[in-house]
Amino acid sequence: MNMARPEIARDLDLYRPALERWMPRAEIRAPGKTLARFDGIVTWKTLKGPLRYLVEEKRHLRHQDVGVVVAQLNRRRADLPADHADDRLLLLAPHVRPQQAAVLERAEIDYLDLAGNAHLQAPGLFVHVEGRQPPKEAMPAPGRPQKGWIKAVMAILIQPELTNVPYRVLADHADVSLGTLAGCMNDLAARGLLLAGKANRRVADRQTLVALWVQAYIEGLRPKLKERRLQVRAEGKEEIWTRLEAVLRARAQHWALTGADAAERRTHFFRAEETEIYAPIRVFEDREIQNALGAQPAARGGNLLIIEPPGPLAIHETADGGLPVAPDLLAYAELRYRASGQALEAAQILLPLVLQNGAP
Repeated sequence: MNMARPEIARDLDLYRPALERWMPRAEIRAPGKTLARFDGIVTWKTLKGPLRYLVEEKRHLRHQDVGVVVAQLNRRRADLPADHADDRLLLLAPHVRPQQAAVLERAEIDYLDLAGNAHLQAPGLFVHVEGRQPPKEAMPAPGRPQKGWIKAVMAILIQPELTNVPYRVLADHADVSLGTLAGCMNDLAARGLLLAGKANRRVADRQTLVALWVQAYIEGLRPKLKERRLQVRAEGKEEIWTRLEAVLRARAQHWALTGADAAERRTHFFRAEETEIYAPIRVFEDREIQNALGAQPAARGGNLLIIEPPGPLAIHETADGGLPVAPDLLAYAELRYRASGQALEAAQILLPLVLQNGAP
């Protein structure tokens, strides 16, 4: 038993009845030093030979971006020693939502939850159960983050040094009240995501916090942001970018590329037909600016989507090659929000930059 992590056995014991249902007499044990990054190991004898699962338990998966979780597990899978190359990955959680389940299945990561959903696929074993909802009393995890929480955590993730500044300074950067900020910091501490020592505060697990924040942004803040669509007469994206920079700079209006265009500037992958930017919506309601851009309003479609900035840090003072680009965290979140196949692929390419400690 790994004495440094005594909670492992207790946590995984919650899943023992579900595991026993599909894998009778399976052995659940703590990992040794070589596999210490996992939460446990499940071994079971099938008709086709022994099966070994490397287990990751995510108690708050329901409110997390599963794409971040998949990337984490894929990195661990790539680093496995040769004698564990055939081991399978198993994700355990109180509840796996249908959308999350689909992502896990595509990534060949098996899962099982306390609500009764499961996908186990290995030589000598196939189980698939979906659509089960957990009883309300079985979900003791903290509730869904609200708008103020999303804005405060956004500031911390974009500028990690803000984690340790006075609350008033952080509240100004996040555009939230002191009371809202205090509640957010208490919530992060309760989730085990914020460590407060005598001299400083710091995020305990950036990857988990990113996963939680992205899902909260997609569900709780992004749908509420105001948008404006325009059709710009231009030969290509570079002409749209150049015109935006010239017209808005002349009027001292701040803006930033986001979504696919921001990601393309960082990774040179996925050029979407539509350009997405953060900028004040009222600016683009001015007919003079529309004329200067060679644009006209588009009720649907269009090739320029203006999105209300989700927070003060969405627009950088600095520029990338002369063009302002939103932080990687927000570009990633917009790609996840778009949710097309190419956008999700671009998001996965951008994710390692997001998980670095801070924004460009």
